[in-house]
Order: sequence, then C-alpha cells, then structure tokens
Amino acid sequence: MSTDPGPAAGPPPRDEGLQPERTALSWQRTVLGVVLGSLVLAGAGLRAGSTVTVCAAAVVGVLALVPAVLRTPSGGLPGDGRLHSFAFLVRVVALVVALALVGAVWAFGRGAGAP
Repeated sequence: MSTDPGPAAGPPPRDEGLQPERTALSWQRTVLGVVLGSLVLAGAGLRAGSTVTVCAAAVVGVLALVPAVLRTPSGGLPGDGRLHSFAFLVRVVALVVALALVGAVWAFGRGAGAP
C-alpha cells in the first residue's frame, strides 16, 4: 500500500486579501490629515496676520489635495494592487515635512516676537 503525497509541496499562493485596500485608505487619511493641518495653520496665520504663513499653508494643502483628487479611480495602482513606484510615498512625506516646517517656523517666529 502506498500513500499519495498529494499535490507537489511548495509555498501556497499568496492571498493579498484586503491589505492593498487598507494601505490605500491609510494614505488617503494621511493626505486628508495634511490638508486639514494646512487649513488649521492657514487659519492661525490669518488670525495672526501672517500672509507668508497663510500662503505657505495653502500651497502645501493644494499640493497634497490636487494629485489625490486627480488620480485614476483605481487609486493609481497597477492591476496587481502593488505600488511599484515610491513617488506617491515620497511626495506625501515631503508635504508632511513641509507642513511641519512651516508650522515650526511660524511658531518660533511668534515666540521670538512675544515679549
């Protein structure tokens, strides 16, 4: 009597599941956070009368929002759901850093001008 080992042993096919969708949603939340942070900073700049802060915050908000809105309905991902280019990641990280720098410069400027 011999036992049939079944199909050839090997790694099972990878099931991506909902991971690509969760990743895309998290990046959408990040872009939304950058836009809302820009609005908050622009509002604070308006109250303080800082035109430069308002303009810088508006530029960061527009640079974050426009590419996200103009992307294809598939989210810009290829058919396999994998991101093959890190351009989007680099752009979002750069915008987060730019927003943080604009806010820090504005806060230090207000602190230095206070008695």
